Amino acid sequence: MNAAMADKILDEPAQPYQEGGYALRVVRAKGRRSGQQRSTPLGVVQVDGTLYLVSPARDRDWVRNLESDPHLVLDPGGDPRTAVAAEPAQAAPAVSAYLRSMRIPWALRAFPVGPDAELAEIVEHLDTIAVYRLDADHARHDGVA
Repeated sequence: MNAAMADKILDEPAQPYQEGGYALRVVRAKGRRSGQQRSTPLGVVQVDGTLYLVSPARDRDWVRNLESDPHLVLDPGGDPRTAVAAEPAQAAPAVSAYLRSMRIPWALRAFPVGPDAELAEIVEHLDTIAVYRLDADHARHDGVA
């Protein structure tokens, strides 16, 4: 399913980033065990002009890969980034924006809070939710994460 979704994202024009919403991208990062590039289709949420990746669980493969090596590339576009664990003051609004813009029921059910959760309630669950701020990685120009 991931490969088909990644192909679809790459075959279509890049969705623009939207403040308070997300755009689909293929995240290319190094596998923590294999060292091989892994491609994962994900929604990249934008809050206050900053991009974030959000996962309802910290045990997802892509999350563990970024914990091992935070360098990634966002495609389409080959945008090199570094994933930095977001502090609660950044993470909670990113989770809130992601949940409010998500329309896929099974994806929403994976989170311990719903789209109407207050920021304080989201903060209480940040020990189980992974949120990464995606900083520009100007030093990387090789297109490989």
